Amino acid sequence: MEGDCTRTLLITANVGSIFEEPESMFPGWLKSFFKCIHTHKPGILALHCQEVGGKNYEASMQHVNQFVKILLSCEELNKYDRARIFLDEDYTAADKFTALGNLYFIHEDVADVLIWDFVGE
Repeated sequence: MEGDCTRTLLITANVGSIFEEPESMFPGWLKSFFKCIHTHKPGILALHCQEVGGKNYEASMQHVNQFVKILLSCEELNKYDRARIFLDEDYTAADKFTALGNLYFIHEDVADVLIWDFVGE
């Protein structure tokens, strides 16, 4: 059965603090994140984040793009040739803003992956 399964790693993280001081917080957080990936070697990696943009999102939301660019360009994820990223960055819509982020990375060894939009169906 092992050959029929894809190793999947699901990570949840409250990332609010790393956006408050990205110069000092990004490196340590990313080191731990990459170590986890190296240890588990997933075919599918799902990173679900709370407090994207920080606790003071009006001031810290600017660092979200830098965070995503680091992830998409890092050597540790270079074998993950497909990614889908869903971020709620619109803090001006107070009645709908969640500050949630979902990042999915698919390893090049994974042949077929589908995504559904259950609302659209």
